[in-house]
Amino acid sequence: MLDAPDLAGSINAQLRASLDDAADVTVDTDLRYTPGEPVRVRIRHRDHRYDIDDDGAAVRLAGKPPGWLASAEQLVALEGLNVNRRGVVSVPAVEGRDIGALAAKIARCSRAVYCALLDLTDEF
Repeated sequence: MLDAPDLAGSINAQLRASLDDAADVTVDTDLRYTPGEPVRVRIRHRDHRYDIDDDGAAVRLAGKPPGWLASAEQLVALEGLNVNRRGVVSVPAVEGRDIGALAAKIARCSRAVYCALLDLTDEF
């Protein structure tokens, strides 16, 4: 698995190759929810703003056991990220930020949310 700087660099390379052609890009990471399910990050670019998210994949794959939102909110808050009631882990950004590093943070946090929700499911 790629460490944090390598993951961010890999994502930045994918962005350089893609964002000129499209305002919305989905990048693959080296992370996996399960062996057949890669963690992907969606990056939307409008003017000088970026919206970076997991498209709700962690919650969609793990399900919504009782207490899922509170658990997800606690995890993402530790990283300075957001999660909404649909389960989308996200962060807004502006031009000049290291978008690859933020996307890598979303990917790692999305996987952590997935694992935490599986643990909640096991409790019931």
